[in-house]
Amino acid sequence: MQKKTRTLALALVATAALGSIHVLTAEPSLGIGRRRNPPTQPPPPPPPPPPPPPPPPPPAQGDAANVVRHTVPDRIVRGSSAQVEVELENTGTSTWTAGLYKLGSVGDGNGDANAFLGGNRVGLPNGARIEPGQRHTFRFTVRGPAPEGSYDPRWRMVHEGVRWFGAEAGRTVTVEAPPPITRNARRGRVRIAPPRSLEDDDGRFNALGTTLFWAAWAYKHDRRKLEDALDLLARNGFDYIRCLGVVGDPGGPDYWDGREILWQWPDYDDVIAGVTDLAYDQYGIRVEWTLIGDGQVSIPRESDRFGLVDKFLAMSIGREHKIIHFELANEAWQNGFGGPDGMRQLRRLTRYMNDRTDILVAASAPFGQECTDTQDLYGGGIADIVTLHLDRNINLADGPWRPIRQAWHHEYCTGVPAVASNNEPIGPGASVATENDPRRLLAGAIATYVSNMPMYVFHTGAGVRGDTDLAAMPGIDVYRNMRSYLPDDLASWTRQNHHWAGAPFRVHARDQNGNIEVDKMWPDLHRAQAGAVRAFSGVNGNRFFTFPMGIRDHVILEPRRDVEFDVIDPVTGNVLRHEVRNAGERFELRGSTIFVLKGRFR
Repeated sequence: MQKKTRTLALALVATAALGSIHVLTAEPSLGIGRRRNPPTQPPPPPPPPPPPPPPPPPPAQGDAANVVRHTVPDRIVRGSSAQVEVELENTGTSTWTAGLYKLGSVGDGNGDANAFLGGNRVGLPNGARIEPGQRHTFRFTVRGPAPEGSYDPRWRMVHEGVRWFGAEAGRTVTVEAPPPITRNARRGRVRIAPPRSLEDDDGRFNALGTTLFWAAWAYKHDRRKLEDALDLLARNGFDYIRCLGVVGDPGGPDYWDGREILWQWPDYDDVIAGVTDLAYDQYGIRVEWTLIGDGQVSIPRESDRFGLVDKFLAMSIGREHKIIHFELANEAWQNGFGGPDGMRQLRRLTRYMNDRTDILVAASAPFGQECTDTQDLYGGGIADIVTLHLDRNINLADGPWRPIRQAWHHEYCTGVPAVASNNEPIGPGASVATENDPRRLLAGAIATYVSNMPMYVFHTGAGVRGDTDLAAMPGIDVYRNMRSYLPDDLASWTRQNHHWAGAPFRVHARDQNGNIEVDKMWPDLHRAQAGAVRAFSGVNGNRFFTFPMGIRDHVILEPRRDVEFDVIDPVTGNVLRHEVRNAGERFELRGSTIFVLKGRFR
């Protein structure tokens, strides 16, 4: 027994030394210690079945949105505009309503999207309701911000005061520098070409300006902002900017806080010279310097005001060709020159300046709209030109077209300078009343020139303090093609109203029953179907320029003489058609609120 046990133990040790273990079993029929063949390995078990798919998510609760599509440009030029569309589906259970639900710029004021949009939100149309499952497309304009580089604008739905929600729309956008300016500055000092035009060494011209009251502040504190504005204006055909010499209360809070322009600055002389040089030398743009704003607080002493005039006179020496004209005060009656004593002081300042420079000089806008108001301020030959602020009343029969046609009436005022500037007309973001329609804004300039005024200022809210981007103003780019069809000396052509015998065309309207009303404008009729607000003309020998404006549906014209002319789209400058008409042969213009007819008598 001991021998058998020992033998079995040795066998186990030897087997283990070979690195594998064979199981030995004691079976009586085979004898103890006999080896058995190993069993066959069983096949691997089948893989477990895949887990069942998760149940579909429950319908979104409350606010949810999915981006269906969006059109965001991948490249844009600094200062230029592009259209963006973001189509969203309401995948939640709440209804999107105007005022509460908006497309927001991700990051609000700190996000890249805000730099493109110029604001944080794009709203739904008034009265809109986007129910669950419905889609809405937000359409809005973006502008290339400064500086150039790579941006990542994103937009997302926002429930105002509650939450941001849904997917983001956007992409990486490269902002590029605009191509170099090729426009050259006009040469020589600006002067009056009788009877009512402006001219310089390059000839006569219709001057287009814009308000940029904040230019001196920006030259000192934000040069890039000023350069961007000047670049934009040069590309869109502007000739000059209207800048304030002083404005704001240096000792107390007021509207101009953070934008004050102070004659006490140690570098003030360099600032006003720098604005003048920068605008003209780099951008071909002249300056209208309006010396005094907020005079009651910015420069209340008369002796200081005369000193300010002397500063500008000294600065202008050698820069006469860079300044289109001086104006002593902006709306003097409310800017430090109130009452009879204020007017007497303003007249003294104006004459003092006018006697010491060949640059054109104006006093200020008259207090009222009557000719007597202009005569009280400008009588006696104290100035070269009149700066007018026409009223912005849009509540009469011709509605928003009334301020557009107002320039016609200045020529009836005698005893004052014959040359005038439409210096602060209705415009986008302006006070009292605003105008955002590009065709009416363009019409304001054309109506000014054909009314024998050679200067028009595009006046905007962005031009006052500069809080809003000038590029965002409607109509900023609508004037660029004007020079292609405007006669350079239009302000000196003989003007003709539609019902005068010298006008090229008689102009007719249709009454509420469709009957033709001869020599009528539609505001003259009750519920007129068609017609124009006015059709001013200029005639120069055999040539004529006619501007029908405020067209309702269509207008009927009838030549008084045999004529040949082009019908021009004033926005694009394109000739729409060429016409040859006999006297008395009526025709219609339709499809726009304004047209230009430019031709000759046969």
